[in-house]
Amino acid sequence: MNDPEIRDEIVNKFQTEFPVKFDNGTREHNPDGDKGLWRMSIPQLAHAVREEVYDLLAYVSTMEKKFLAEQTAKEMKTTETKNK
Repeated sequence: MNDPEIRDEIVNKFQTEFPVKFDNGTREHNPDGDKGLWRMSIPQLAHAVREEVYDLLAYVSTMEKKFLAEQTAKEMKTTETKNK
C-alpha cells in the first residue's frame, strides 16, 4: 500500500463514519437541540478535548501493551520450538 492509497482509505473511512458518529453523539448529548458544540464556552471545549485526549491515551497505551505482550508470547513460542 502506498501513501496516496493510505490517504484515500482514511478519507473514505472518515467520510463514511464521521457523519454517523457525529449524529449519534448529537442524539446522545444534545437530543433537544438546546446545547451543542457552538454553545460551549472555550474552557468547556478545552475540557472536552482534554477528556478525549485522555481516552485516546488509554486506547494507545493499552494497544501498545497488548502488542508487546503478543510479541513476547510469539518470541517465547519460537524459543520453545527451537529448544525442542
